[in-house]
Amino acid sequence: MASRPPPRRRSAAFEILPPLDPISQALERRAPGLFGALVAAALGTALGVAGALVSGRGAEADAAAGHLASLDLRDAPLTAVDNVDAGRSQLIAEILTAGEAERLQVEHGGPATIKPKLIIIFDDMGVDRRAFTEVMKLPGPVTLSFLPYGHGVQSQVDAARARGDDILLHLPMEPSGNADPGPKSLQSGMSADRLFETLDWNLGQFDGYVGVNNHMGSKFTRNEQAMKRVLASLDQRGLIFIDSLTTGGSVVSKAGEAVGAEVFVRDVFLDAEPGRDIVRRQLALAEEIAAKTGYAIVICHPRAETLDMIGPWLTTALARGYELATVSSLRDLTIAGAAL
Repeated sequence: MASRPPPRRRSAAFEILPPLDPISQALERRAPGLFGALVAAALGTALGVAGALVSGRGAEADAAAGHLASLDLRDAPLTAVDNVDAGRSQLIAEILTAGEAERLQVEHGGPATIKPKLIIIFDDMGVDRRAFTEVMKLPGPVTLSFLPYGHGVQSQVDAARARGDDILLHLPMEPSGNADPGPKSLQSGMSADRLFETLDWNLGQFDGYVGVNNHMGSKFTRNEQAMKRVLASLDQRGLIFIDSLTTGGSVVSKAGEAVGAEVFVRDVFLDAEPGRDIVRRQLALAEEIAAKTGYAIVICHPRAETLDMIGPWLTTALARGYELATVSSLRDLTIAGAAL
């Protein structure tokens, strides 16, 4: 994206929308066997990764380790059920209640066969240059989501775009707990003017992104009034929003529908819990969701364990009948779905 038009403010009536109660979308209640409490798991992941990063990497690695230790994924369902598309949500719910997902052997079709798309988003980019280098070694295209306060972000964005990757801005939002989302994060108690001013600052830190997804935000994304303002502003700029779904109580989809914004919801978190077996299970689940619904939106983090697991998986995706795609392809999928 070469340039961004200046934001247009909503009317005064929109600025003073009455607060609406968040509607719980707790996925644990719909598929209780698949979701456990993530508190200890998230802390264990953070501590393990922090130790690996600090070893021999200097000040930048220390900052990256501190950032990873602050991740707030305690309320994040590993797999999303409630989604923008009700029919697709039903299919995913059926997949989840059918038992353990198995790796699929997809039949190869002719040239006109539409392959299910795997849309991989690497969150928390920009705080560790070595992590960026490792992601760039992976097959693509993928999508990289950069924190606005990262280090040397623009040069990394330019390099990723040059090889065909998509870019998101990883927008810091208020969490429910005590984790620190970083400077200039969006807070649910901000006035409309302060909220727009802070949003503008974040959006102005680098160029080239096609959309935004939330960093943390387990409290902010429960606030429908605040999310309407954010989504309306992003929509006016032509940007999509990917709900990272850091809480089962997110009202992002509802707010997006109310203001007519382009909103998509991630399907699978690969590494919100520690362990290679978890990542392996989630990769298989992503394949099944993609095969049965046409695509899967997968979020992961540039951690050593995740990179070790996802590298071979991406390398062999095409041979298994899948297509690697970026978040921009979601717009084409939406148009194609509407035409059916």
